[in-house]
Amino acid sequence: MPPHIGQDVTDISSADQLLRYAAAGQLQPLAQRGYTQERIALGAGLGGSSRTAGPVLATALRSGFSAKQLSGLDDIIGTLAPELHRAGRLSALAVRLSADQRENGDNHVARLRETALALHVPPSWTTRMLASTPASRIEVLTHGVGLLSEFVTAGKMSQHAVIGDLRVRHRREIDQLARRLILASVEPPTWRTYEAQTLLGMLASYAFEQVKDSLERKLRYSPLGFRVWRAVTMLVEFTGDDSHTEAIRGWVRVLLRDSTELRKRSLDAGSGYDLELALAVPSAWSPPGDDWVGDVLRERVHDHEATLRERGTAAMGLWQRAFTEDRPDQPAIKDELQGVIADFTAAESRPDARAGLRWIAATLEKVMAEREAVCNSWPDIDEPWYRHVRDAADELSKVGIPDHLVTGTKNLFLHMILQNAGMYRRHAIETVVTSGMNHPVAIALASLLRTETNEAWLRSRVQAVLGFLQRNDVSAQADLTRSCLRAYQNLASASPGTAPDRSQRTEVHASLLAVADCFGTAGVGGDRGRDVRELLRRPLTELADAQGDDALIMRRPARAAAYLLALTAQPRVNGKLDLSEELLEKLATHPDPVTRRLSAWVLSFRFAEDGAVRPVRAAAEFGMADDTPF
Repeated sequence: MPPHIGQDVTDISSADQLLRYAAAGQLQPLAQRGYTQERIALGAGLGGSSRTAGPVLATALRSGFSAKQLSGLDDIIGTLAPELHRAGRLSALAVRLSADQRENGDNHVARLRETALALHVPPSWTTRMLASTPASRIEVLTHGVGLLSEFVTAGKMSQHAVIGDLRVRHRREIDQLARRLILASVEPPTWRTYEAQTLLGMLASYAFEQVKDSLERKLRYSPLGFRVWRAVTMLVEFTGDDSHTEAIRGWVRVLLRDSTELRKRSLDAGSGYDLELALAVPSAWSPPGDDWVGDVLRERVHDHEATLRERGTAAMGLWQRAFTEDRPDQPAIKDELQGVIADFTAAESRPDARAGLRWIAATLEKVMAEREAVCNSWPDIDEPWYRHVRDAADELSKVGIPDHLVTGTKNLFLHMILQNAGMYRRHAIETVVTSGMNHPVAIALASLLRTETNEAWLRSRVQAVLGFLQRNDVSAQADLTRSCLRAYQNLASASPGTAPDRSQRTEVHASLLAVADCFGTAGVGGDRGRDVRELLRRPLTELADAQGDDALIMRRPARAAAYLLALTAQPRVNGKLDLSEELLEKLATHPDPVTRRLSAWVLSFRFAEDGAVRPVRAAAEFGMADDTPF
């Protein structure tokens, strides 16, 4: 076997580099089991013999993969290492990385759709398959692939009438599938969630008028609707020069216009998914003179109620658009951002997170001075928190990562924490997850949580990343619950009569969400979900018992508590209410309307009359709606 090819990831905006790293990570366990690169390449269909296929794979690991090659690797890796299914498909990652690689024209959209449907279902199977009710999330995704395979096949005829006939034939199935995909899209961030968001966006691109109301209701009224923004981003990606392109453009414009208000009713306003949608909007949709996307980003930059993650993403996004699109108003935007840099450096708007605002200013100043779209190297600052991040990255050299992946893993780790452009921070996270390297990275993140005790804004970033990495073993249980309890203790130590700092409340919110996303995921096992909930009984109970102004001050942690309780719910024992059911009944009367809505919605379907716990997807058949006006 030839020597491994180094995957250093020097450019976070390069989809090719990220996919090569992820592919190399997935190939590593196969090499450890004795499978040669040549045999893997032959199994992936990269050549007619191992002698010819091996060099093709080596070239791809140096220069980049085609969609067909990624699909072939998905097939052989899934066959030889089925445990890697939790990492997700390389083809699916390629589709998600497309947000900042958009090309013009219908050819790009056609290629994207073909890549997204690498798991193909023959159209002849679709009608019979859709007649049954899916019993699992996998079946929901399979139904989605089956239905969309018909649309993609019909689309190759370039006749809109054929697609229109399919919309009529499958009207009932489209309605049901959209509801189920929406529910799958708002679950904790696993490969299934990402696949559901992609399929939902593609379905909307073919049946926009039929699907848009369901999407919009979830975005506007559901606390979990923040994850549906990603499906809308995929809708934009899958939209070519279609008859409803103008309707989609106008709809997206209205949603983004209202996004600042919508974030106030969100379970996780700091996710910034609405801003990622704004940055995926084609430049032709928001031209100079009517730059409504720019207006959305500016509003978030200057919104003192927004999180640092949001303000950083918006500020970096303004520069990214001006630079990459070579906009004629680039000089004016640069002058405007110089004022933002001055404001953030002074950090008057967030005295509890001065270092975080200064860091955004430093990275923004760097990319503008060096005329780059995004940071790939970091300003050298002399602050303890920054040294702690660097020290944690160095730990990755000691945890058994293969030599050809060490540098790339370190660079992706730094992007997860230091990158202020939210879309690229997410790309780093999802690339590591797909590579299968999430375990050693999570260990390094946990070490950072132990050493960094002063900067709550930084710990919030780390905890958010840990939620995405989906490390849910016993060691992660100890790391996350310890961090959550420490965050709550810091918050509870505020002087009587004084509201805790926003950064402290944000940290409790982020840590509770991370625990929920790691241990409330289907398949983790009830024992760990029960255990983490028991370890966090005190903060969960006190958040549920809070009253009046105290409860409103703590509304965001309360929302996260309701989410954690919902995901870690356990069956009743001897007729006694489970702790989740007991506390959710209290939270259903919370003064915060979002907490009330989320708790009441969960109670309406999650707990069956016989004491069993229904899956979240059961909300499609049971329970009240969470997407009606407040």
